[in-house]
Amino acid sequence: MDRERDETGQYTEQVTLEDVLNAFEEAELPVLTASEVAEMLDCSRAAAYNKLEELVNRDEIHKKKVGARAAVYIRMDE
Repeated sequence: MDRERDETGQYTEQVTLEDVLNAFEEAELPVLTASEVAEMLDCSRAAAYNKLEELVNRDEIHKKKVGARAAVYIRMDE
């Protein structure tokens, strides 16, 4: 699958922060894993993880470790 590039040759963004936030709106519960977000947005787990971490850094969602290598992401009602 060829990805689009912008005028500088960089790959264009396939998944936006808004896409990830919308996934929380569509979810039955406001608690998702990176794998669940990836499945919902039809993207790689790495792409979903990177966007989720960016949202955590912006304090738009929360992250909770639930195991040695597992975490969930939570969107609290405003």
